[in-house]
Amino acid sequence: MAGPFKLQTVLNHRQRLEDIAAQRLSAALAREAALQRQLGEKRTAFDQLLGEFTGRQQAGIAVHELQVYRHSIQRGQDQLKTLAGQAEQLVREVESCRRQLTEICRKKKLLEKLKEHHQEDQLYQDNQREMAQLDEIALRLRMTDT
Repeated sequence: MAGPFKLQTVLNHRQRLEDIAAQRLSAALAREAALQRQLGEKRTAFDQLLGEFTGRQQAGIAVHELQVYRHSIQRGQDQLKTLAGQAEQLVREVESCRRQLTEICRKKKLLEKLKEHHQEDQLYQDNQREMAQLDEIALRLRMTDT
């Protein structure tokens, strides 16, 4: 009978690490998707503001309205720049999470292969012991028959 795999605790720990890394990646992807939606909405609103401003400019615009539009446009550009920076940061975070998950999976696979080899070795040893016992039984049966 095969003995217990002595590194099973380590393998279980690696599985937990993999689960945690997968959760982190999933959360980072969700944050990235939400930020991309927000960025898209802000771009759409900004484009509408620019279109409105251009239309008002062509129709004639008062100086104070011009200042309000320019202030709104500047604020919109700042918000887009901030969101774009956050998006870049999240892209780096997602890539980092992917690399960590890949590395954790690689290490776990190595340990699983070690376990598999251990089990094959145990099976081979069990078969050798069984063959030795059968040989011994066969020899004893021959001795009693003679």
